[in-house]
Amino acid sequence: MTVSRLARAYRQEARAAARHMPWVGEMTERQREWFRTHGRQLAERLVLHLDAPSDDVARESLDEAARDAEDYGRMAAEMGVSLSQGIEGFLQFRRPFLHQLGVFAEQRGLDASATRDLMETTDRAMDRLLVSVMAGHGGYRHEQLQP
Repeated sequence: MTVSRLARAYRQEARAAARHMPWVGEMTERQREWFRTHGRQLAERLVLHLDAPSDDVARESLDEAARDAEDYGRMAAEMGVSLSQGIEGFLQFRRPFLHQLGVFAEQRGLDASATRDLMETTDRAMDRLLVSVMAGHGGYRHEQLQP
């Protein structure tokens, strides 16, 4: 599973997202570039988490990915994207990651047990990232309400 393969899947998904989520199409090129750059970084860290040589590296990679996800939430809030729209965006881009993970498992000939373990680990990591997106969004909104 490579980040370049994920990037191709995300580009295809981005075109579909613009049709289903009008706010994606309204982003400036600068905003799109920010999301692309940070999305690649987040994906790299998530892949490293899943393929880490040790528990310490796995934990550190997921912590870094969670900070990236929090930045995503904050940036979405700064753009005026609602929390539900931000979550919709996260879910839209979660799909190609999971799809590529399934392709990887099939290509590597992972048995059902190994594939299940990989998917469960990924699901737990994605849940943490989603919570981080929400925290970033809520943190930005909270900062704006402070006097």
